[in-house]
Amino acid sequence: MTIYKLIGSVIGTGILSTAGALAHAHAYKIRRRTAIISANYKKLAEPAQLRIVHISDTHLLARQNKRRAFIRSLVQLHPDFVVLTGDLIAEDRAIPALLADLGPLLTVPGAFVFGSNDYSGPELKNPLRYLAGHTGKSATESKDVVGQPLATDKLRSGLTSGGWIDLNNARQRVVVGDWTLDLVGIDDPHIDRHAMPAASHNDDVTGPHMRIALAHAPYTWVLDMMHDDGADITFAGHTHGGQVNLPGSRALVTNCDLPTSYSNGLFRWPAHPQDGNPTVIKRDGSVDSRGTMLVNISAGIGTSPYTPIRTFCAPEAIMIDVVQV
Repeated sequence: MTIYKLIGSVIGTGILSTAGALAHAHAYKIRRRTAIISANYKKLAEPAQLRIVHISDTHLLARQNKRRAFIRSLVQLHPDFVVLTGDLIAEDRAIPALLADLGPLLTVPGAFVFGSNDYSGPELKNPLRYLAGHTGKSATESKDVVGQPLATDKLRSGLTSGGWIDLNNARQRVVVGDWTLDLVGIDDPHIDRHAMPAASHNDDVTGPHMRIALAHAPYTWVLDMMHDDGADITFAGHTHGGQVNLPGSRALVTNCDLPTSYSNGLFRWPAHPQDGNPTVIKRDGSVDSRGTMLVNISAGIGTSPYTPIRTFCAPEAIMIDVVQV
């Protein structure tokens, strides 16, 4: 092979790889998982089930018709409860588009927290800097919001207009069917907006009961904090599942201090390395005895407009059936 043919082959492979990565960023998937938890206080007469749809990191632009169609399709999963874990928009024009696409889901009980990109628009950055370490904060470091400010309050009012609960640094109890859900959430710890609300455990409940926590960025100290607060399951996003992965969905980064083996999926916390990435998982022990908490991290639906690629990490929404026994 001549040097010219070799160079042409390399260039051609690069073009095909880039085209594939661009296409893969719109190969939307529904991930189906099951979480089994034990009743903490009173044994149930029969198992209870709650279907939760987890939406995260849509990074929506109003012109992204295929992504919008996928969001609209999620109502067909018939959830009992919806959780959003932030980075929903990439421009102000996406706010009415997102609210329209969520449409019927806004009549289903739900709750949300925000990520940094719900406060400020994306900026063109060198993507290689992510390989050197996460771009946010540790438990003691802070990072200012950068980029063009977005109409966050318009997004907030649109989501709450149908009854969804704003869990940014807040708690609330809600009854969904036969279930009593104690909810807690924090604003984005990646940009130092978090403030854990004061503890308030009112366990005088009958029937199925669960504590649900929401956070955008799943730093290890965030997961520890939710575990210590007594959460049965914590939902988070932010990592994009690694976004540009090696074959076998092996993430190179998480953009936080969480190990790459936990870049997305359902797992127990404190970490159980043997869990892998199962579709069915059971929480061992009870929260009251400091057993494990379940964590569900979404690889997200979108990407930054400036890095619209994915490899070996399909965009996703998650349907998780929680069974209490």
